[in-house]
Parts: sequence; structure tokens; C-alpha cells
Amino acid sequence: MGPLRTGFRYGIVAVLVALAADLRFLWLSPTGTPNWILTAFETYRTQLALATFLFLGILAAMRMRPERLDEGVPYRALLLRDGALAATVVAVMAGVTLFMLTLLNATVFADDIRNYAHEAAPSIVAYNEKVANRLEDPPSIPGAAVIERGLQPPTLGDLGKSLANIVLRAVLIGTAGGVVGLLRGRRVGSDPAAKIQDRPGNSPKNTT
Repeated sequence: MGPLRTGFRYGIVAVLVALAADLRFLWLSPTGTPNWILTAFETYRTQLALATFLFLGILAAMRMRPERLDEGVPYRALLLRDGALAATVVAVMAGVTLFMLTLLNATVFADDIRNYAHEAAPSIVAYNEKVANRLEDPPSIPGAAVIERGLQPPTLGDLGKSLANIVLRAVLIGTAGGVVGLLRGRRVGSDPAAKIQDRPGNSPKNTT
């Protein structure tokens, strides 16, 4: 598949990851979930989501194939361009989803998030204290009020930050996709058109 279709396919997975991460209060029970799982999820939720988006972008860049060969353009350049494009599509789909979720969490779901934060904070504190008791020189443990403030819903002012993150995420993941395309291009033989010309229904097209 070409870069747009490949990016869209993996972008759907990125959208599902974003929904699961930012709407965790709808499916994750603070009282019914083991403390260590709840603590780990809330501590590394953002990092795990970003790592997943990056992985999906790289995977999309690895799986895509240029749909056409422009005359005079090396196959390596096509791989670089289309790898970056496929990965950027993944990043943009995830970013737009997170932007919409920020808006919903700041308005529609704000009370639900506050209730989730109020219930989750004591469990996180209990696990942190349990771990600290095993250490000889434990660090200070933030109280439930501090943790609860950190779990509060976003505000409408965070929408600007979310928009900026879309751009930064697209640049980061798109660059990673381009690097993957470049590395794949290094494996191309002396005939850069061979991989496209050998496929049925594909032939070089003159763009002039």
C-alpha cells in the first residue's frame, strides 16, 4: 500500500491507543484495580502512549511501498519521502484525537475525571508507601492531595498546548519514518526502479 493508506491503517491503531489512555477513567476502576497497576499506569501513561505512536509510525514506514515511480527520482528518495509521510499521518491522526479528547475532558468529562482522581489518589499513595518501606533511605512520598491535583482534568487553556504537541509529534514521528525510509533505501540495489517495475501493474511514469 501507498503511504497514505498505510499511515491511515496504523493511524487507526494510534487513535485507539489515544482513546484508551485518555479515557482510562471510563474503564479503569481505581478501587478494583491492583495498586501497582494503577500507579504504573498513571505514572507512565503519557510516555507509553508516545512510545506506541512512535512505534506505529516506524512500523507504517517499514510496511509502506511507493505506489508510483517518478522519472528521475531515485527509489531511495521515494522511500524516504513516503516513509516520512506514512509516519506523519499516524502522528497527525493521534494528535487530532488527543486534541479532541482534551476538549472533551476539559468540559464533558471533567467531573468524571475529578471523581476518578479522588478515588485513585489514596491507592497510589498506599502503593508508594509500601515501596518506600522497603528502602533504606526512602524519598519523601507526596500526599494524596498532591497526587489528586496531578490527576485533575485539563482546562480549555491546555488546547493551545495540545495543538503545539500535534506539530511536535508530527515532526518527531515523521522524522523517524523518514530515517526508516532512508535506511531501507540503502538496501536497494543498482537498479532503484526494480522493486516497483517488477510488481504487476507498475511502470515508470513520466511526470513531465
